[in-house]
Amino acid sequence: DPAAGPLFSDLVADGDTLSGTIYIARTKSDDPNLEGMKDVLHKIGVTKGKAENRIKNAKNDPTFLLSDAELVAFYELYNIDRFKLEHLLQNFFSEAQLDVKIADRFGKKVQPKEWFVVPFPVIDEAVKRLMDGSILNYIYAWIANIWPRSV
Repeated sequence: DPAAGPLFSDLVADGDTLSGTIYIARTKSDDPNLEGMKDVLHKIGVTKGKAENRIKNAKNDPTFLLSDAELVAFYELYNIDRFKLEHLLQNFFSEAQLDVKIADRFGKKVQPKEWFVVPFPVIDEAVKRLMDGSILNYIYAWIANIWPRSV
């Protein structure tokens, strides 16, 4: 119900429970297919723990494109289902989801689904609009001629 107020706030009150963290990461991959889009390629994920810990082993994790990653931003969540919020954000940017398959350490092809070709300021704006409830008035339009989605 949009009239119920914002989904989360930057003010923590007594009794609030930390339910997770949305994190935005950027790959440090040296894959030439990603070179032209590294500044706009971001992973939108959630974690129950600290965002810094989530990216520590990125180079061994197919979810992180088997490459080191850097944390661009994180937003702590209180009193909210972190998985539903992650799903909402990822659906919002679904038109810009990266279409890539990579082989894991066993040679099995995996398709990471949390990477989006979206400039960080746009992601930050979407999170702020989630906070104030105004995201309902917006859609994200994909501009295919600027950045490709497939690699």
